[in-house]
Amino acid sequence: MIIIGYQGIGKSSVSGVDSGCIDLESSNFWYEGVRTDDWYIYYCNIALDLSKQGFTVFTSSHQCVIDYLVRHNAETNIVCVFPAEHLKSEWIKRLQDRYDNNPSEKNFKALANAKDRFEENIKEIRNSGHFFFTIKDMDYDLMDIVKHLRSL
Repeated sequence: MIIIGYQGIGKSSVSGVDSGCIDLESSNFWYEGVRTDDWYIYYCNIALDLSKQGFTVFTSSHQCVIDYLVRHNAETNIVCVFPAEHLKSEWIKRLQDRYDNNPSEKNFKALANAKDRFEENIKEIRNSGHFFFTIKDMDYDLMDIVKHLRSL
């Protein structure tokens, strides 16, 4: 299974050996400040391969990633997980807190993107053609969502 996850849902927090989940971090596809135009092809192919090996793979929700997975997926269940639109201010606060606690470039970019494009991002994900799960309130456990999605 591949879970296309919006920034800040908790992908890294639930990933690990015991969970059977892998957070395939898209920020690793930068080299010396540059990301090639076709980076998402390699990224998505890795995600598809890991999923075929039985892992639940969390990917980023970049539009190019969503589009590629829609076109090239034949046998992997793909689910988009993202917050409901009414959570915008709480979600941005969540990302701000994350950045304040860990001021990495990755966390800065996630925060800036949510501030600038939250509604657009959610609309793009919702219209991607994949099955989706909407987080309706801030009091959730991502691992419970994963277990639910695995059972479908």
